[in-house]
Amino acid sequence: MNEFFILTLISGVFVAAASGLTGSFLILRRMSLMSDALSHVALPGIALGIIFKFAPLWGGLAALFIGVLLIWLIETKTKLATESVTGVMFVTALAVGALLIPEEGLLEAFFGSVEKITSNQLIFQTALAAVIIATVLKFMKQLTLFSIAPDLGVSIKISPIKMQLLLLVLIALTISIGIGFVGVLLISALSIIPAATARNLVNGFNSFIWVSVILSAVALSGGLLIHYFSGMNPGIATVLVSATFFILSLFKRR
Repeated sequence: MNEFFILTLISGVFVAAASGLTGSFLILRRMSLMSDALSHVALPGIALGIIFKFAPLWGGLAALFIGVLLIWLIETKTKLATESVTGVMFVTALAVGALLIPEEGLLEAFFGSVEKITSNQLIFQTALAAVIIATVLKFMKQLTLFSIAPDLGVSIKISPIKMQLLLLVLIALTISIGIGFVGVLLISALSIIPAATARNLVNGFNSFIWVSVILSAVALSGGLLIHYFSGMNPGIATVLVSATFFILSLFKRR
């Protein structure tokens, strides 16, 4: 294995760990389709990156950040459910992105392209993943109460509006650094499938969180290794590994 692939593998472990961690809270809040829908909001930014020859990562990150702020503002002003607002943003961004992205860039945007990721991007993704993990750990108690007992959280002065914004931002950041590995269509392989698998395997909350993180890291590592040795698209390989774990968990459900 060359040094660049080892760096890619290390970065992938950090990105997957951040994805598994944030995905756990989506499962707890019954918002499992949020990451999949929200990932499409990155498409217009990715399209601009391809058109104007700058890293699609930056365009996708900017588009997701703007999209999350709009979702949060519309939700708080109109009292519409997050899923409803995200649905509107999802289809709009998908249409705009598909209109702007050159045909040769569609597969890269939809399924990811590890070959297009530079060393600087890998370092940035790893650092941002570490920030996401540290932030979740810092606000673990608040995010947990917000997810499973919001009324109790309000009683001890945990603002649901602030927690919702924090969770949305964390999801957006996680999606932005995961798209390069698995693309916008397969991002659930890093966030939702590992968390759903962990739900089947363990009962305790702490165990659920950490098993989700481990499964996500193993899935992406396995996908990258399959890509390295066989040439299969890493996003598709990651989904297959993650889905295999989920299917096996159905037979071991406790």
